[in-house]
Amino acid sequence: MNLCNFTQLNSSGLAMDHSSGNDSRFSVIKIIENWTQVLTYGGGKFFIIPAAVSLVAVLPASPLVLLAIFSSNSLYQETRYRLLANTLISDLIYCIVNLTITATNIAPFLFTNILCQFLLILLSTTYFTGILNVTAMVVDVFLAINWPLRYSSFLPTPRAVKLIVCIWVVSATSSVFIYAFLSAKETMLCKIPVCIFDIIFFIKPVSQKVSQLYNFVVIILFTICFVLIVGCYCMMYWKTRRCGIWNGFSRARQTFSLHSVLFFFYFCPVIILMLETVLYSYYLMELQSMVYSSMIMSNIVMMLPRALIPYIYGLRSRELSKTIKSMIKYKVPISPGD
Repeated sequence: MNLCNFTQLNSSGLAMDHSSGNDSRFSVIKIIENWTQVLTYGGGKFFIIPAAVSLVAVLPASPLVLLAIFSSNSLYQETRYRLLANTLISDLIYCIVNLTITATNIAPFLFTNILCQFLLILLSTTYFTGILNVTAMVVDVFLAINWPLRYSSFLPTPRAVKLIVCIWVVSATSSVFIYAFLSAKETMLCKIPVCIFDIIFFIKPVSQKVSQLYNFVVIILFTICFVLIVGCYCMMYWKTRRCGIWNGFSRARQTFSLHSVLFFFYFCPVIILMLETVLYSYYLMELQSMVYSSMIMSNIVMMLPRALIPYIYGLRSRELSKTIKSMIKYKVPISPGD
């Protein structure tokens, strides 16, 4: 919970909005009130269960896969495994932060604004990083299939490191902008008793043009990522359609199906969030439905691909699976020259 008193929200804040006639701000207060009631008194507290289950599923798998990648020099030197390691790290941080936020929202102790904003920055950074990571992984596979002889020149090790750093910088920049956006609404944030990322989409921005520009850039970025993923998979299928690897329930078809489901769950929450914001603004969606929809996105849909990725990549990749099995069997670190 937030340090600011919710009683002040219902009294002085509500009276101020009534006196000023600011409907937009009064609408935000209604959203905050409903969100607080759902989290503290309604069924919202039960959403901590899927968030905790996802983290429990990630904790044993992700560190094991990461250890296999970093302990084997041959795996670590490959760009695809570096990108996978980066994805696992960002997803692990995301699961921990998401569960922390969910737990503190329903817990009966105070939660400072600074800690809330820090966690929200970390949450949004790791989410954006996950989107950019999976996009980079698909492009990496596309380059390896279409230009196998020139692949090493496209993404050598130094360039792969720069790409990973660039992913984190872009993600952190977006999150810092959101932090600045929230800081500008300090008087409003002081009245928010819960720590929820979605609420910033319903706070009236300081500058409408800046908000529109930011939303436009985010939409363009996600559209580019989505188009890249779909385009790369379509071109990979077109290039390999006569090789026989797609016949029946082949390994290639299984991999394509699993990855398609994972990518859908990565992008679906953003689409749903934007859609419900539009529906609510035009009075086409009930406030209670919007709150529960956002919680389902945060604690189930967004957690599912992060819980599955270490198992799908760790168990289905022959090189990774072999390394993990040897680590478990002999319980000794893999030699650097492996």
